[in-house]
Amino acid sequence: MAKLEEIAELLTEEINGFEKSIGRLEKVHEDFKNLPLRPDTSELNTLLKEYGNNQNKNIKEQQRLMERILHKVERSVLLPSWAIKLTWGLLVTVLLVLGFSIYQVSRISKKEEAAFIKGQDDAIEHYGTFFKESPEAKELYQKWLEVKRKK
Repeated sequence: MAKLEEIAELLTEEINGFEKSIGRLEKVHEDFKNLPLRPDTSELNTLLKEYGNNQNKNIKEQQRLMERILHKVERSVLLPSWAIKLTWGLLVTVLLVLGFSIYQVSRISKKEEAAFIKGQDDAIEHYGTFFKESPEAKELYQKWLEVKRKK
């Protein structure tokens, strides 16, 4: 019986220790329930903000590049700029040549008249010189004129 009492005493001590442990666990459990536990998400928020800012920068850069490309496409033409410049140069040259030609054509009648008068004066001077050098030819010519006037 002594052993039975000893075992009962040990069991009683173990049960008391177990009850004390349960009391402590309940106390710790209550402390954890009342403990305001808030997770710290500030680093996560900072990373997300940085990522969002980087994405906004990338989107703005892409939009700026797209606008530049669209502007260049709208400005572009089917013909290269050197061909357009060459065409304008040729057009100006043709207009200048055409204007000069019209100017020269308008002066032709004046040139013809001046040439005719000069030729007439040269011919009269030549015949005058010829008649001065050859009085016989002058007399024959005057006779011929009189005969022609009579007809």
